[in-house]
Amino acid sequence: MGLTKRSDSYYVEFRVMESQDGKSLVLASGVPGARKKRWKVGCLNKTAARDMESTIRTRLLLGQERSERAKPILFKEWAKTYLGLEEVKSLRSFVGRSHSVERHLVPFFGGKILSEIRPQDVEAFRGQRKKKGGNPASVQTINHDHIALKHCLNVAIRRGLLQSNPASKVPLPNPENERDRILSDEEWSKLYQAAKPHLRPVLLTAYQLGQRFSEIVGLTWDRVDIKRGFITLRSLDTKTKTARQVPMTPDVKVTLQRLAKVRTLTTATTEAVSRHVFTYEGKPLQRVSRSFKTALKDAGISDFRFHDLRHCASTNLRRAGVDTATAMKIVGHKSEKMWKRYNAIEERDLTQAAQKVHKYLQENTRGTLAENIATYSAKKRT
Repeated sequence: MGLTKRSDSYYVEFRVMESQDGKSLVLASGVPGARKKRWKVGCLNKTAARDMESTIRTRLLLGQERSERAKPILFKEWAKTYLGLEEVKSLRSFVGRSHSVERHLVPFFGGKILSEIRPQDVEAFRGQRKKKGGNPASVQTINHDHIALKHCLNVAIRRGLLQSNPASKVPLPNPENERDRILSDEEWSKLYQAAKPHLRPVLLTAYQLGQRFSEIVGLTWDRVDIKRGFITLRSLDTKTKTARQVPMTPDVKVTLQRLAKVRTLTTATTEAVSRHVFTYEGKPLQRVSRSFKTALKDAGISDFRFHDLRHCASTNLRRAGVDTATAMKIVGHKSEKMWKRYNAIEERDLTQAAQKVHKYLQENTRGTLAENIATYSAKKRT
């Protein structure tokens, strides 16, 4: 392959293959399946580069050039490479993933050789994981770190640096964090009225359409078709990487029409205009934690999170009689298991079910019901 000169250094390239024991590289010019391996000389001196080329060729011919699998790689070295990979940086969870790796995984596993990490080391990490204040982290939080470790090591396996994944051999316990908190009609009315003007459209969209917070604040006008009454979410906008069409309810449609009108008036008076649908003081809305907390307090509502509005939407769709397949398309659930998890069954639902059964029996087993009523009345008279 020879030498390649770049702005920072000369590079030496050869076609190589791993030896049978996988511990060294051998020269394989013209051999099918051989891969290109590049070595950085570290200088722009051609004579030095020629010497390096000759040295590496000799080592390859003698089987003295160690393969990547034979070289001891520290976890912290691989972690740095891992976070720099395009396939990792393109993950929607990259911010959280890099936080887990840099703040928690590297401090614990950093000095360990990648191939020497064992399942018991993973168990030890889980056991010592603490929050910033020193209190034990939640099971769900530890699971997030564990998942990051599994993916990190799986990528290492795909690149031939590991034979197996020790993190996959340690089961993730169920965090048992399923929630079924939804708002009553009265609570929703109080929350909506207590919310600040910029927060109300966001709450309404989440409550009636079930969109995730990121899908709402990231929404731009080019994906809103008020005439047809649809919001278009691209695959890159959704957590599941699946595009979907979300039909607007009449309330949401009227709200977006109002926001569009305000945007038009703003454009007429100033050059600044936001592409985003939901804004605050002319800038794209990014977070609502403070205003949402204030609205909850003013409405007298406790134990409720923004994401619970998604549960409300799912439950309302079911109560409205929307079939499961359509409802899953609207809120963006890919499995019926997740759909059922987001559906809250309350006492009112059970009561309504009993009433429906009663109505059915009245219409279809009249003789039996009449007989029972007559028997009950006779007993009551005696």
